[in-house]
This record gives sequence, C-alpha cells and structure tokens, in this order.
Amino acid sequence: MIDIELLMQEEATQNQYIIDFVLMNVVFFIAYLNKDKGYRVMFTWFMILIFCLYAFWDTDYFSFRYIFHTELKGFRDPLYYYLGEVSFGSYTIFRLLIWGTALYLFKKTIDRFKISSNIAAFIFAIFYLLTFSFGRISLGIAMYFYGVSILLSDNKKMSDFVWGLLLIAGSYLGHRAMIVPIVLTPIMMLRPNKILITAILVIGIIVGQLAASFVSDLIVGSLVIGSGIDAEEALLDYIANENDVTMNWKFALTSSLRWYSIYILMAYCIWVCFFSAKKTSIALEIQRLVILCTVIFIIAFNFQQFDTIGASEIGERILYMLGVPLVTTLSYFREKNICSTKVMLLLLLPALMYAEGFIFGKILSF
Repeated sequence: MIDIELLMQEEATQNQYIIDFVLMNVVFFIAYLNKDKGYRVMFTWFMILIFCLYAFWDTDYFSFRYIFHTELKGFRDPLYYYLGEVSFGSYTIFRLLIWGTALYLFKKTIDRFKISSNIAAFIFAIFYLLTFSFGRISLGIAMYFYGVSILLSDNKKMSDFVWGLLLIAGSYLGHRAMIVPIVLTPIMMLRPNKILITAILVIGIIVGQLAASFVSDLIVGSLVIGSGIDAEEALLDYIANENDVTMNWKFALTSSLRWYSIYILMAYCIWVCFFSAKKTSIALEIQRLVILCTVIFIIAFNFQQFDTIGASEIGERILYMLGVPLVTTLSYFREKNICSTKVMLLLLLPALMYAEGFIFGKILSF
C-alpha cells in the first residue's frame, strides 16, 4: 500500500539533508584518497552511484517518485515508463536503472578517450556529482556524449559509427532537451583552430542573443508538450523553487556557484586547447570535443541572459549538459600533465563550495 502523504512530499526533511551532506562528503573523501589507486577506483564509482540513488537534496527526487508510483505511464518521456515496468515497483531499482546506466556510459566515455578513471572519478565527484544526481536528463547526457566519443574515435568501424549515431539520436528519449546538442553534433567535425574558436565565440554571442529571444518560447512549449497542462503554468511550477531561492541572497550566491564553476572550467579548456603553448600536445578528438562544448555553452549562456519566461532556466539546463565533457577534458589535461594538481584543485573549488554550501545551507534553514 502506497503512502500518499509520503509520495506528496515536496522537499527533503532536515534528516534527509543531513544524510546527503554526510554521504556526499564521504564520497569526496573516498574519491580524494583513491584518485591515484587503480584497484580502489571502482569503490569510488560505487559510492557515487549510492549518492545518486538517494539524492534527497533536490526536489526532483520526490517529484519523480510521485510520478513513478502514480502516473508514469502518461509521462512525457516514454523511456522511463518502460524502465518503470521492469523495476518491480521499486523506486530505488528504477533510479538504479537510470543512474547506473548513466554512470556506466560515462565510464565507457572515459575509456573511449583513453583516460584513467581514477582521476576522472575524483573530478566527477567534486565538479558534477550534485548536478548529475538530480535530473533524469543525466541518462540522456551520458548517452549522447558516449555516442560523441565513438564518433570522435580514430579506430572506429562502420558498426561503431552506426552505434554512435544511434546513441546520439537515442539520447532524445532520455530528455527532450537533448535535441539541442543533437542538432549541433556536426559542428565537432570542423577542423579546430584558433580562428574557428574565435569566430564561434564572437558570432555565437551576437547571433545567439537574437536567436534565443525568438526560439525560447518554442522550446518552452516543446519541453512540456504532452503534459496536458499549459506551457506557461508548467514553467512557472518548474522554476518556483528557483524564485524562492533568489529571495535569499545567501542561497542565490551559493546556487550561482554551480554555473560559475562551469563558466570558469569552460574558459580554461578553451584557453588551453586553442591559445596556450600546450595546444599542440592536445589530441584532436579533445579539441573537437571542446569545440562542440563551446557552441553548447554559448547557446546556454545566451538563454541565461533573457527575461523571457523560462529562458534562463532552459539555459541552465543546457549548461549542465557540459558536465560530462568538461570532466572528461579536465581529466585528460591532468593525466597528460597539461594541468597541474594545484590548478585542477583551484578549478574545482567553486563547484566544491557550491556543493558544500547548498546542502549545509538547507540544513541550517530548518
């Protein structure tokens, strides 16, 4: 018998926030200790998965639980209905299928780029764990970038090429917002150089400001199509928590660190790949990955600047897609000694401050 009052829970209790705060820091500690220990790294990934299964810290955990037990069949992304059918009525197993598969695909992406998963697990835990753990879009993101890693591989066969395309197209089933990177995929095949990246940055900002205003309402509609409710009402419900946060400057400042951490790492990756003296030592597939990330970043940034209802929230959702490729790129830099440990830790500091500050602030708010 399902407890309806439990299903209608909208936010974590103080004890649940404390559980996540402790668990998150355990993951950070283990990831730090194990970042150079190959035989222990799988335990780090296991703990990351455990945190994702019990990500009480975000309201999506509870809203998705309600949908799972009451109206999953009518959910706008059919993939999750089919996953629900094989979850034996267990929400934990349901999350295991989603986040377990997403983490497996991310691990495969790291392997495709020939990057050790030791340092990648550490960077992932600090930089992306909190964002990765809350939204079902994480599965779509992991599918997409694994497909990208296959297409960028030098040794791919025709069967690999087809499989990569299927993964990229299939990421749309994970979340409809994945249509943005799917459409942009061919850009990564351009020959990367300083002129190209400069043109993308300059033209992208100018054109993007014009285009974002025009299409923001269209994307709002596409995100809620099939939900049976008015688009504007859906977006207002979706961003309600964000509006509440902005009323508290401390939470607003802490929350902003989430996307500032992406801004900083994106700028660093662009600089190293195309303007630094080390650019000649960087693999072509990593440079192409950064080109794709740059275009996605510009689109996200442009949306964030608009006051149109839901536009900034759409921009943030697109921005969060960059977690997987940025973790991959920074892991590559560190493994190849392009980036020192000190620089890596400085780049991760804003993300760490966000993760610690957000959950700890929620605990203190009770």
